[in-house]
Amino acid sequence: MFNKIKDVCMNALAWAKRKPFLAAGLVLVLLIGGNLAMVQAEKHPSLACAPCHNMSSYVDGYQGKGDKGMVLAQKHAEAGIACIDCHENGIADKAMETYWYITDDFEVPTLKRDFGNEMCTKCHKVDEIIAKTDKGNGINPHNSHLGDLNCEDCHKMHDRSEAACMKCHDFDFLSNLPGEWMTKDEMKAAQQQKK
Repeated sequence: MFNKIKDVCMNALAWAKRKPFLAAGLVLVLLIGGNLAMVQAEKHPSLACAPCHNMSSYVDGYQGKGDKGMVLAQKHAEAGIACIDCHENGIADKAMETYWYITDDFEVPTLKRDFGNEMCTKCHKVDEIIAKTDKGNGINPHNSHLGDLNCEDCHKMHDRSEAACMKCHDFDFLSNLPGEWMTKDEMKAAQQQKK
């Protein structure tokens, strides 16, 4: 088997030496075609992400499956936002992820990546959110007395979101949060488990 592979490689190298421009053109076409194929595949997380077992829980959440219940990733999927719209990957990233997949050598669990508020504010305008959540009663979770918070302090894409203000306050709006948010009782239980 090894000899066959070696013979194929040697023949390809000899051909490339005889026709260098054609070989360079072929390599260029393969690189461009491969990259375009990856870009299209990345729009479908079950093709691009799910084959790596450490990504399956993220894909499940995006597709509304799994044991976490509703998460913001699913809300984004319902709005037609693909994973790659936030998790942009360059050619080097794609090559490294392919290597990790082939060698089965990656972090488990996946290392949490910090994207900062810039990831969210590409689409969500902070001033509009502050205005929308201002009910005129002096309580606005997006205009906190804690100063500048990271969006991810409350908004979790791949886990249930948790209102940070709920740790100290019991505002009325906290009992009417959508399904992808933890209730006060669920937050208390999660905090107890961490102790």
